[in-house]
Amino acid sequence: MDLLERLQAICGPEHVSDVLADRLCYRRDCGPTTGGVPDVVVRPESTAEVAEIVRLANEVRKPIFLWGRATTFVGFGVQEGCIVMALDLMNRIVKIDLENQVVTAEAGAIWHAVDSELNKLGWEMTVPGGGGMFSCTVGGTAAYNAVPHGITEYGMTGGHVVALEVVLPDGTVIRTGSAANTDAPFPIERGANGPDLAGLFIGSCGTLGVITQVTMRIRRVPECERFLFYAFERLDDAVDAATAIQSQRAATFLVGLFGGPKPDGVEGEAFLHVIIRDSVMEAERRAQAARVCCETFRGRPQDPEGTRRYWTEHMYSWLRNTPASAYYGSRPYYCPEVAGFLPTQALKEAIPMLHDYIANNADFARVGMHVKGFDVYFSPNSAFLWVDTLYPEMDPEARQVGLQVRADIAEMLFGRWMSPGGIVAGIAPYIMQRLGPTYGLLKRLKAALDPNGILNPGVLGLGGDDD
Repeated sequence: MDLLERLQAICGPEHVSDVLADRLCYRRDCGPTTGGVPDVVVRPESTAEVAEIVRLANEVRKPIFLWGRATTFVGFGVQEGCIVMALDLMNRIVKIDLENQVVTAEAGAIWHAVDSELNKLGWEMTVPGGGGMFSCTVGGTAAYNAVPHGITEYGMTGGHVVALEVVLPDGTVIRTGSAANTDAPFPIERGANGPDLAGLFIGSCGTLGVITQVTMRIRRVPECERFLFYAFERLDDAVDAATAIQSQRAATFLVGLFGGPKPDGVEGEAFLHVIIRDSVMEAERRAQAARVCCETFRGRPQDPEGTRRYWTEHMYSWLRNTPASAYYGSRPYYCPEVAGFLPTQALKEAIPMLHDYIANNADFARVGMHVKGFDVYFSPNSAFLWVDTLYPEMDPEARQVGLQVRADIAEMLFGRWMSPGGIVAGIAPYIMQRLGPTYGLLKRLKAALDPNGILNPGVLGLGGDDD
């Protein structure tokens, strides 16, 4: 029996394909790497099927590339001739547990779909999800440890994970935290039963195991929301205002715009959007604190309708007072993103350096590249800056310039201030070596857990040909 037949025996013929038209659809995520054509695409419906597929891949020494909804910018194209294991059929909500304030969902469940079911009960997940919340999966978001909306108050996605179910590279199924107790498998506390094994898989991008179920904390939907929008003539004033808002814990979500198109109809050089979610009384108190912070540093209040629409409609373009057609209508363009955390005050040096680099790069203008944004999601104590530079994807020369721009910016930022949130493939070569003994430990963990290099080889610089 050949590989195709054996996979069909595990998942059923309708969930396995070696048809070229199907395989071509599974070459890449939203990143720029084109990737190879997989030999076969398999779509399991259960953890048991995932485990069988992983054991088979070990037996035949064939790598597996994991596929959620391909909404990330990990940028690592799949390996030629591999097995793509798509987890989109594993999309059930396993349990909503209001008493213990958690929800458990399969890895392929859409983030916003889970939240929508909770909303019907007056509850929500305690982190609003990443930028692709309408299409990203719960498992993929945890595996990447996506930087979420609401990071200013709520922190990173991974901090809200209570327990994971994971298929290890040898096919063993484990559960983490309190869910690991086989006689009392209640997924209520991540810090139970020894080391934090959930943390090992959060952010590992599927290199150390296949996340098949995620248990997340939930809370009641806050009573009200408030929105503020301020313009500043000087970058330094906006950064100081942001620092003050962080120290006052005034914002649920604070977003800064420091490059790219300016908000339509608004004068200024830097801009802050403030979103507050709380009880009516606390929301007004925090809003007043944010106003004082902004106006102390010469911020000018603006109409916050774009801020509101951004938050309620989840369309990023509203941060610049523009509809989606205006912001994304010039496709096909691709963004070779560089993103990561740096100290908030370091923005005063980093942003001007980025502007100078772009202004003095003749190739950037020559091939028609432009800046989508130098934008920041502020965490409780730092700044998550992402640098979006767009190039015409159909132009091979522009593509090479775009990738070189990404390399240059990565070297500039990682060499002085920045560590990435999720480690995308395009920036892995510029950050992994800087991790020193930590990178060595990651390679040893990969080799120990996945000696045959079955899961996502090469992602994060682990288990590939160069490892």
